[in-house]
Amino acid sequence: MTDARFTTDDGITLIDLWELPEERIDEAIARWKERVALIHTAPGFRDACLHRGLDPEAARFGLVNIAHWDSVEARDKALARPGFTASAATTTGYATVRGGWYRVAAAFGAQGDGSGITVVEAFELPPERLDGFLPWWSDRVELTSEAPGFQDARLHRAVAPDTRFQAVGVAHWDSPEAWRTATAAGGPLVQGHPSAPPGFTTVGPVLLRSGAAF
Repeated sequence: MTDARFTTDDGITLIDLWELPEERIDEAIARWKERVALIHTAPGFRDACLHRGLDPEAARFGLVNIAHWDSVEARDKALARPGFTASAATTTGYATVRGGWYRVAAAFGAQGDGSGITVVEAFELPPERLDGFLPWWSDRVELTSEAPGFQDARLHRAVAPDTRFQAVGVAHWDSPEAWRTATAAGGPLVQGHPSAPPGFTTVGPVLLRSGAAF
């Protein structure tokens, strides 16, 4: 069996979930590339990847941005660069972005090279229930971690108590078919059926592919 690694990374992760019309996705990706090009050489920047939903019409979030920085302060300094604010303002009229800062709280598997698909689940729950939520998430992921096509999974815990989604799960699979087989009726997740702790709601899972990266 694969054991979860409860861990604290030395960096910090920004996760932004974008609600926007499907017809504006290509424009939003272009603006994202423009903005990140202004800051990707800044001190403290590690990497950033914008993921695009495989089926935007069926998913609440058409885009998900995941970026890694040394610290929140490093990103704040980078965003003060000329040109960034003007570019960011072009998206506010058609997109609602729900995001926050996170640290990795639990992990399964060694992170791969980004091939395949990314599966994101956002969990809305009170901050005081996170400690009880972590074992449930780990038990749930363990059921699928041995399934063909599973690569890795990380649970991110919000830094601030007022973050909309206090936990965000990010997993990588070889293909949509591999994920669907593991989570479908008769698959390991359904067969194991760990009872969920009360008091949280889930948005997703959203299946995505990398749309742009720095």
